[in-house]
Amino acid sequence: MARLDVVAVGELNPDLILGGMPGPPRLGREILAEHCAFTLGSSTALCAANLAALGLAVGIVGKVGKDAFGDFVVRCLGERGIDAGHVIRDAAVRTGITVSLAYPEDRAMLTFAGAMAQLTAAEVDRGCLASAKHLHISSLFLQRALQPGCADLLRFAKAEGVTISLDPGWDPTEAWDAGIDDLYGLLDILFVNRVEAVALGKDADWRRAADRLARRVSILVVKGGPDGAAAIQGENWEERPGFCVDAVDPTGAGDAFNAGFLFGHLAGWSPLTCLTWGNACGALTVGQAGGSGAFACRADVEAFIQSRIGSGG
Repeated sequence: MARLDVVAVGELNPDLILGGMPGPPRLGREILAEHCAFTLGSSTALCAANLAALGLAVGIVGKVGKDAFGDFVVRCLGERGIDAGHVIRDAAVRTGITVSLAYPEDRAMLTFAGAMAQLTAAEVDRGCLASAKHLHISSLFLQRALQPGCADLLRFAKAEGVTISLDPGWDPTEAWDAGIDDLYGLLDILFVNRVEAVALGKDADWRRAADRLARRVSILVVKGGPDGAAAIQGENWEERPGFCVDAVDPTGAGDAFNAGFLFGHLAGWSPLTCLTWGNACGALTVGQAGGSGAFACRADVEAFIQSRIGSGG
């Protein structure tokens, strides 16, 4: 099996993104959107797509139904140069979908989980996993069937010399459990945003919460959107401000950030440079609808960084 730079494991679905609304919808009322896009969604696929755009060899493991949405997802993965040979097509489930209401400052999402909640750890091909240098898992809280065996999956990856990152995402139940406490010690990088840091770190102040979380993982990365991001390793904090851009759609910006940071981390760059690349990938992504396709190659990101602050590498 060909050696991959990254294998992404997680949920797969299309996104229906609506933008340009005058405000949030209300029951019994209809409002109009000025923009609409039907595109590849899911944190796992968006991070994978952006890693592939940066030039890495990327494979993906997930589950979709044998339906039109599943066909769309698999086709999009292939078009973005991702090895989708280990995506499971299951006629017994329906491919999920997320409807994203995008506003410049943030978005609201409504998700039908479908197949994304059905992938089990036993279904993740161990040969594919062992062929990678790095394993990235997204949206743990959405993946109910993956949760029970996730720790064993990570232990297998560790034993094979594979480094591991996790972006657990938002917990729709707001219980913030899903066995994540058993995963912290197996991670090389934990990605969260400030709200997730508060929930997982159990402190209303995101910096104090991040400090508590950072004691449990090798590297903690806290994303702050336009305010930039921080990387914490032990007691060492590194922070980079965000880039000022005209935001169109924040969908997938955090996943693009993850891709930029991981690209730098796997290349052996400093945490500050990784943060710069993460911020740049996220900033480029909010300037268009959808969470992938904002940059076609590494040179696009380099040019953006150089136009703003000089050399990023």
